[in-house]
Amino acid sequence: MTKPLKISTFVIVVPLAVAMMIETAAAECKPGYVWRDAQDGDGVCVTPAERAEAKAQNANAANNRRVGGGPSGPNTCRDGYVWREAFAGDVVCVTPHEREKAKNQNAESPRHTIK
Repeated sequence: MTKPLKISTFVIVVPLAVAMMIETAAAECKPGYVWRDAQDGDGVCVTPAERAEAKAQNANAANNRRVGGGPSGPNTCRDGYVWREAFAGDVVCVTPHEREKAKNQNAESPRHTIK
């Protein structure tokens, strides 16, 4: 009888803890802004459209890498593309314009964050 109780407690507590973490994370951005979430833990506050853009860039990343790699290994970008560098270690290949947008999002994030 004790095992079902432990399993039931686990089934209830874990999703509740996850929901609380998500609610806390979302509460840090001002209304109308969300975490960019270009990777787990990317808490730069951007518009929902900018978040969708980052997700699309992530999904398209392989198409913007040089086939067979290059000087930067397997993450070498095709000609005309650069690393996004939205956070340390971000090697998603995007256009220079998109990298500049990510840089600007990083700079503007404090204005969109609840302090």
